[in-house]
Amino acid sequence: MPRIPYVDPEELPERYETIERIGADLPEGVDSAFWNDQPTVRTFSNNPELGAAHVRMNTELWTETGLSREELEAVILAVARAVGSTYEWHDHAIAALERTELSEETIRSIADGDPEGVDGPEWLLVEYAFEYVENGGDVDGGIDDRIAERYDDGTVVGLAMLAGYYVSLAHVIRALGVELEDEFVGWELENYG
Repeated sequence: MPRIPYVDPEELPERYETIERIGADLPEGVDSAFWNDQPTVRTFSNNPELGAAHVRMNTELWTETGLSREELEAVILAVARAVGSTYEWHDHAIAALERTELSEETIRSIADGDPEGVDGPEWLLVEYAFEYVENGGDVDGGIDDRIAERYDDGTVVGLAMLAGYYVSLAHVIRALGVELEDEFVGWELENYG
């Protein structure tokens, strides 16, 4: 049960500067109206500056990490799975299926921690995210070297910040009791579609 009420969408900003600035780089349909409909934004906007900061941070992370959309979603899904965040898993499993080329098999493989079903560079990122969560951000067990071989320094910073933000967001969502408005899509996507 939510611990604080949602802010009425009519009390939220009609537009966010960040979205106006980088909107063309965002997935179709991700605009100010999209954000103002999100339970996170409507909850966090009990503190208006932090509601807007959440929108800003998400949109910046989605466009400035140096990762592709598929890579971004793989990291977010791995973090969500590792911390058991049904809210983040639900939103990002749907986003991955509907806005990227990640397959249902890949998403289920992330849920199961099974590299066999994950093609391309995504599995390395999934391993990184799992280790990031498991070790409280301490990723020096060799995964950091493999990441550095594949990605430039700026993207490594983006990856670490992306993982850290979504770990933190999972805790904030739990602390404030933000709930899904739809039936949970399921770790195995059993309720998708």
